[in-house]
Amino acid sequence: MDKTKLWYINTNKIFSGLSENEKDEIASKFTEMSVKRKDFVFSAGDKSATAYMLKEGRIKIVRCSEDGRELTVDILEPGDIFGELTVAGEQERETDAVAMEDSFICAIKRNDLEGFIAKMPNLSLTITKWMGLRLRRIESRFEDMIFQDARSRLIIIFKELAQRYGAPDGNGRKITIRLSHKEIAGLIGASRETVTLELNNLKRSGDILTDGKYLILHQRHLS
Repeated sequence: MDKTKLWYINTNKIFSGLSENEKDEIASKFTEMSVKRKDFVFSAGDKSATAYMLKEGRIKIVRCSEDGRELTVDILEPGDIFGELTVAGEQERETDAVAMEDSFICAIKRNDLEGFIAKMPNLSLTITKWMGLRLRRIESRFEDMIFQDARSRLIIIFKELAQRYGAPDGNGRKITIRLSHKEIAGLIGASRETVTLELNNLKRSGDILTDGKYLILHQRHLS
């Protein structure tokens, strides 16, 4: 048994309710693969026949409009599963999965994952709960895009990123992933120019601080 794959399964909350034999069985069906920064794991229109677990790095899930605009649906961190809609009946991918940095992932075929879900009730329940929580988070962000102005959307997304990827830093919380203005624009459904303008305003007001190329959300927005 590949101890590396098994270690990631043992440390992943999604598999925490399984027995050691069940974890061994699942690990045997995972195929490891590396993805370079900016490479695609899958693209919209690809056949949906595989699910993935992110082991190292970061992956963004992106939906593109016909005119080429990008909307970032989610940013994934190690331990996250993606491409999971394959077990919910998805036949073709509706989004792109792109590596934000050099990443290491495990792939599992849909038939294998469906077989495990059918005979492991704990796994089925955990994946269902995880998908529900992720969907609610994404729906909440889309609601913000509709009802909030660009400045408010920036504060909201920075608060989410600070909670998920942040570290304490002086008067706030440092967001420990580096995002371009284009990537931030994709997260809040705005243009890159709007993000640049509003981000500069937030820096002048002290709501956002900087540490090199990293952003720090001021403590007053973290309560």
